[in-house]
Amino acid sequence: MENRKIAIVAWRKLSRRSQLISKAIDAKIWFFRDEIPYIRASLATLLALIRDSPHAILVQLPQGPLLLETLLLKTLRKYKVVADVHSGFLVTMDWKGRLLNTPFVRFLQKADLILVHNDLVLNLIPMNLRAKTLVVLDPWYLLSSREHKTEQGDYIVFPASYAPDEPLEEVINSINSFNLDIKMYVTGDWKRRPRITKYASDKIKFTGYLRDDEYYKLLSKAKAVITGTKREYTSLMSAWEAIAFAKPLALTATQTLKSLFKDYATFYDWKDRGSIAGAIKKVYATKPNMAIREQLRLRVIKNFEQLTKLLI
Repeated sequence: MENRKIAIVAWRKLSRRSQLISKAIDAKIWFFRDEIPYIRASLATLLALIRDSPHAILVQLPQGPLLLETLLLKTLRKYKVVADVHSGFLVTMDWKGRLLNTPFVRFLQKADLILVHNDLVLNLIPMNLRAKTLVVLDPWYLLSSREHKTEQGDYIVFPASYAPDEPLEEVINSINSFNLDIKMYVTGDWKRRPRITKYASDKIKFTGYLRDDEYYKLLSKAKAVITGTKREYTSLMSAWEAIAFAKPLALTATQTLKSLFKDYATFYDWKDRGSIAGAIKKVYATKPNMAIREQLRLRVIKNFEQLTKLLI
């Protein structure tokens, strides 16, 4: 990109999406772990801007104050501001969101470019801003460029974040209620929700936090992946990871997930144990749709070709 510098800046938590985008567009990551009111992160962002002088800054939302700061600093240094909009920035669920996100949504009009994760989130963007909004899917193909041929295990994986919108207990209860002859590994730090470990058994295994190499090894040998969300407008990195490693995938039947993965995944109603059990049995016994996987790969590559041109 003509030796021009691009930075991706994130406060509080760095998403896997931002990490992958940095590889896709050859961007430097500025990650400043901080808590409200983000004073240290704000100062660190200013110093990084002075030091690196990028020509474009991609802002990982939902932290509204981060968007405002990069727009204000734009008066000192000329650069493009790209807002990567998380659904939580536009759809607030609690008082924190209304305080820290909602007041800053109006500043999207000052951004040079807006990115959204999926087509449904595009519908949340004000009409007057859609001309400068681009749907950019997560660049999952950078996780694994080939179908894994390692020895396959006899288990499925539920990549858990232990967030309230995750149907983890519903999936566990379905496996137990129907006495499915299936072992499920639940990844992620269960200490975020300690009582969930009451379900630990020969069938349900909680791995705790895994390093990336450990997690991907477990995933690469799985029969299938099951994951999901109870909320609309939410995309899932765990679903893209399943596709990256060419695994059959079971997902909750939200409109958002169906629009993204309709031809690849098997969908279930998280309120219906029979629906969950049926989806698990199906993905456990089927092969991944490699033709659809390739179509998705080409679509994402096209996304990033468009983005690269807009960043020049």
